[in-house]
Amino acid sequence: MTSDRELMELAYDYIFALSKKKSFNPQTLANYNYFRSNGKRNVIERMKLPIEQFLRENEPSKVKDFVYKSDYFTPRNMFLINPIYYVYYTYLVFKISHLYLDKNKYEIKLDFSKERISAFYSGTLFFNRSLEEIDENAMFNKSYSMFQKERKLYFGNPVLKIDIQNFFSNIKIEALLNKLRKLIGNKRIIDDLQTFFNHCNIDSLPQLHYSIASSILSQFYLHEFDSKIHSTLERENLFLIRFVDDMYIIHLSGVGEIKTNNNILNEISYFLWEDALALNTSKTKMLSAEEYEIDYEITDSEYEDGSTSFSTEILIDEKSTEIIEDGSFITFIEKLCDLEKSNGIDLYEYKNLINEYLSIKGEDSNKVLKNIIFSKKWRSMSRDDLIKLVGNWKYLLFNPTEFTILYVLVYRYLERKGDIQDGGLKIKRILNYLFTNNIFTFRDTLVAVSYLFQSSFKNKELIKKIDSVNPEYVLFVENYIIN
Repeated sequence: MTSDRELMELAYDYIFALSKKKSFNPQTLANYNYFRSNGKRNVIERMKLPIEQFLRENEPSKVKDFVYKSDYFTPRNMFLINPIYYVYYTYLVFKISHLYLDKNKYEIKLDFSKERISAFYSGTLFFNRSLEEIDENAMFNKSYSMFQKERKLYFGNPVLKIDIQNFFSNIKIEALLNKLRKLIGNKRIIDDLQTFFNHCNIDSLPQLHYSIASSILSQFYLHEFDSKIHSTLERENLFLIRFVDDMYIIHLSGVGEIKTNNNILNEISYFLWEDALALNTSKTKMLSAEEYEIDYEITDSEYEDGSTSFSTEILIDEKSTEIIEDGSFITFIEKLCDLEKSNGIDLYEYKNLINEYLSIKGEDSNKVLKNIIFSKKWRSMSRDDLIKLVGNWKYLLFNPTEFTILYVLVYRYLERKGDIQDGGLKIKRILNYLFTNNIFTFRDTLVAVSYLFQSSFKNKELIKKIDSVNPEYVLFVENYIIN
């Protein structure tokens, strides 16, 4: 039996391994700074306090982060939290996971797979791994790569692609705790988790950046769903592959008739409804064997986000290379600048343009954009096109997070090469817009935050500007990132 201290150390090691590799994320940067300032021993000693004392002596510092959903318009319900709370929450979930494995006489790996179901979550939890292995298992990349490889095993079969609507937001804490008690009994650790959620005013599964804890709890929540759907999978000769809430149901017979698929969807909808969940109909699709293989075949090529590698798909890699080489990407940027000048931030037309120039059959446009940015494919653009890219910055407002990173990376690249020697004039124009804009919107704030991360939070005046929109966010930055 693993001791509480060992579980605390394991949680610390997982979060430290994750945080040191995610250098451009506010939560992981805060975690990393906190751990380096306080040291492992001091952090563990604080975690050893009785939960009431721990909560009393440490503020949660929970604040909403500036993150958009994929529609570029709707803010995500994503939170930042005091790093000691982040790791303590992880410890609570690790202990629940350990009790679950112990009760069911399972091995040292937390695995939600079962007959006819391969389930993956963000990260991979082992209870007896070295620090070198924890470095790898803490990242979602490894588990996502395993998920992709599992999908590849079933190429040649038709597939139902399924997504659950607002998955985390619809997992209510009371229902989650009830399910945990059914799984492992009325344990004190579940009461502690309830106390933790109550203290933080959390009523649904928290969306915290890269949280293995929330990802694990989401799979515990689906435990009954998995039991119910097993009979459907067996009756129809199906196999289910899932990464968190993205599901692929494989027709092992090689035949996926429309009527059969609709009957399966009807059953799944009912099972989800019983758990207060629902299908995301816009992302639920019936794919032929050819569509499944063409759209989702993976490659071993990788690109970097900070210091973290991500597996990328063949078609995404090929599409990003194609639009850089044929000039479509700079045309897309120029059209965005024209659109902003004529219509302002017209998100309907933005979606049309990004789908026209970047999407693959109407999908994955944002993946293509990220591939261009973090694989540094933009370096293949001509000098003139790169100068155009930083000449008019107004396209940043359509997708502040990605475009601001691209803009700053290109600008610095051109400066280093000596192709731009304006003393930072173009960057100053963006900052001037942000400083003089009387109505500082959520979108403006995203540009400011993205710029600050690229400049290591050196611009104090810009931080003050964000303070007028979200003072709690600035307080979090000052407490855990700058200092």
